Amino acid sequence: MRHAKSDWDDRSLSDHDRPLNRRGKGDAPRMARWLHSIDSVPDVILCSSATRTMQTADLMLPLWENRPKLTVCESLYLSSPETIFNLIGEALQSTSRLLVIAHNPGISSITSHLADQSIQMPTAAVAVFAGQDAEADQANRWQYQTWMRPKALPSLDDTQTDSQSL
Repeated sequence: MRHAKSDWDDRSLSDHDRPLNRRGKGDAPRMARWLHSIDSVPDVILCSSATRTMQTADLMLPLWENRPKLTVCESLYLSSPETIFNLIGEALQSTSRLLVIAHNPGISSITSHLADQSIQMPTAAVAVFAGQDAEADQANRWQYQTWMRPKALPSLDDTQTDSQSL
């Protein structure tokens, strides 16, 4: 997953410290609900240490009844596809349902590599893969399932609020 839309208004902030904007704060919970709807709630989240990725995770976590373990990875901040690949491999030794929240261009590159097709990851987009005992060095054993971005989701039902657990 790429982090939700960030705010560029405060030029005094470093790139690492940029928060989410209003749209990003709405998109993250929408994607959490979508992951739940396709039975893809993770057990573990690997999250970049940047403010915008942490806020993305923080907005998603309360919506899941069984909250995933959140692991902050400094090395995911502006990471290369190889770094993401290696972190995925390490995490898959102890879990089978993983969500990585990171940045472009790395997240689009690793997604495209694993899917064996070009996939651009706009903000808050999620790509889903499935595999059986797939180690990081066995990417060919991962099956690309689907991809979603917030703009492609139908409008939310007004009766479902962001504070409701799924």
